[in-house]
Amino acid sequence: MPTLNISISTKRQLGLLRSSTIGSEALRHLVNVLQGIAAGREPSDGVLWNANDTTALGDIAFSAPAGGVLVCSGGAGAMGATIDATLVTATFATSDTVTAGLIAAAIRANTSVNRKVTATNIGMQLTLATVTAGQYVDICNTRFTAVSGTPAQFGEFDISGADTADALSLALAINRHPSLSMRWKAVSALGVVHLFPTTDRAGRQFESVINSGAFSTITINSGVPAASAKVGIIALGGGPIGECCTVVASGTGVTYSTAIPGKLGDAKGGGTTPYLVVP
Repeated sequence: MPTLNISISTKRQLGLLRSSTIGSEALRHLVNVLQGIAAGREPSDGVLWNANDTTALGDIAFSAPAGGVLVCSGGAGAMGATIDATLVTATFATSDTVTAGLIAAAIRANTSVNRKVTATNIGMQLTLATVTAGQYVDICNTRFTAVSGTPAQFGEFDISGADTADALSLALAINRHPSLSMRWKAVSALGVVHLFPTTDRAGRQFESVINSGAFSTITINSGVPAASAKVGIIALGGGPIGECCTVVASGTGVTYSTAIPGKLGDAKGGGTTPYLVVP
């Protein structure tokens, strides 16, 4: 499941933005477009793509977008963030959770940033405290197991450090796991792992966080996708290019956390040499 990124330019509308294009139906529409370009039915002056074929455990094999989390607590007035030099805010209303939803909507609607990032306040959350080797947590039907030392397999995370380092390792394991890297973005902060869908959407039936071993060291703060006082800011595509995007919290009661201070962080995958195909 290596990485492939494709950019297509055509001279007429593709019809891919219809609200009904979801799941396998969306893939069929996309395949039709590619076949149309290859056959000359769709006027296109070029298809630009890059890829890698790595499958080994690491930061390259499986594509994941860069991301970060805005946390709203005790908010007031205009709240939000400056994203790549563009200030995007919403006015506090009713509660931090409601306001987080307004901030996410404002980011998605802002034409200066919505071609770089998306945002959602729908998410899940868990906290780690003195986890020991062999303990595990199930995230969206995928098991993540604690090991002491460098992980050797997908689904392992290192707990040889303090709680903050353990949470960072779990977030890393989620972000580079082939089953989750494109669907969920994990961001850690002070022993807490925040999980956001990579697009603003409701959760599916199987998407949950479960402490099936009943370990007292793993606390499920929010086990199913739900509105929260946190805003996940997520790059629109996978690969480290998303880490070039800067984010600075703005307003009363707003803080920002990410793997790379001041930017979106923890992207995975990405291609190398770009290839241009002219039909």
